[in-house]
Amino acid sequence: MTRIERARHNVKIARYAIGITAAAGLAAFAAVARASHPGTSHARGASGSVSTSSAAASADDGFFLGDPGSSSSSNIGPSGSAAPQIQSGGS
Repeated sequence: MTRIERARHNVKIARYAIGITAAAGLAAFAAVARASHPGTSHARGASGSVSTSSAAASADDGFFLGDPGSSSSSNIGPSGSAAPQIQSGGS
């Protein structure tokens, strides 16, 4: 094997090694990001399955359902007697 062939072979091996290392690093980063995401980490149980009790509790609190009796809901629109204002025409 000549020096040029050996150099090409070494470059080929280096490219494979870089590709494998990059893929492994990306997979590790994705695993860490998924494990540390606040939306998924609290809902996962010890077995990795989603617990239904926390999902049911968040649906029953009325915040996302717009329950007017809930103290955590907020109304963003106009007050009950205010008519919506519509602009028409140009500038």
